[in-house]
Amino acid sequence: MMQVSASYHKIAEVEKLFKRLKRFTFVFVLLTIVSLLASVTAMAKAELKKFDYGNGNYVTISNVIQVKQVEDVGYGTTQYVATAPVTVTFHGKLSDDASIAQWVDEFGLNYIDIVNNQAVLTEEAEFGYGIFPVFKGEKDDYSKAILVKVVKGDAAASQATTAAKPADNATPATPTAASVQVNGTSVSFEAYNIGGSNFFKLRDLAIALNGTEKNFEVKWDAAVNAINLISGQAYTPVGNELAVSENPTGKKATETTASLYFDGKPVELTAYNIDGSNYFKLRDIAKLVNFGVTWDADAQVIGIDTGADYEE
Repeated sequence: MMQVSASYHKIAEVEKLFKRLKRFTFVFVLLTIVSLLASVTAMAKAELKKFDYGNGNYVTISNVIQVKQVEDVGYGTTQYVATAPVTVTFHGKLSDDASIAQWVDEFGLNYIDIVNNQAVLTEEAEFGYGIFPVFKGEKDDYSKAILVKVVKGDAAASQATTAAKPADNATPATPTAASVQVNGTSVSFEAYNIGGSNFFKLRDLAIALNGTEKNFEVKWDAAVNAINLISGQAYTPVGNELAVSENPTGKKATETTASLYFDGKPVELTAYNIDGSNYFKLRDIAKLVNFGVTWDADAQVIGIDTGADYEE
């Protein structure tokens, strides 16, 4: 029985390796013929592209400037051209089979690390990138592959969904040292201090308040570059909330250009984009949603009280 089990596992590994080699071979063929068969549709400006995979799972890719129609050899008929840096975000719980591959030449292949459901593509590659989204409970389906070509360009001008300032004008953001309690319970946030105020990731706050009397839904409308907050509705998780780095370090924050709406009405708040996520001042969101915020200077604790009204 032991020998049979070992043989079975070896066969399974060989089959898995064969499938991956087959995937790379087909993608290489596809990307090789792109220059000969593509008809290019130029986009007026860079935009965030969303790829919906059902069950609330989707992928977003920033800075897309062109769409190329290609011959379908098993991976669809579309290749996306985007200016570096390109942020790829997986919204949902990923399977171990999810991957991003960079084809540097005919035989060279690099895997791109996916950290907290996100990866940033910065290097040009002659044969482009293949993004293979596989979410928990799903089978590896090569037809869902997203083909991306990264090119150099004016990244600041092309980030239509994130930064308004170029990188050299970015604002320093330092990790918030204070601990946080939500209704008396300690909750770990990766928050940042910008200009003397604490900024929290919007989706982190939404999930921390989920199930309370001050919960709110967060919806992203890529078509109009807008964030919609809906009070009184349960928050729908996307899979990477409350992710905290082992050793948080200082970051560069850029002001987001996304519009904000609360219950359908436009709201003017300063927000920053850090590593592809929108961060808002805690007190701004507290005032908007109407929950209490306290500060214990001796204990260095920020308190969030959903049973209290906001006070200046």
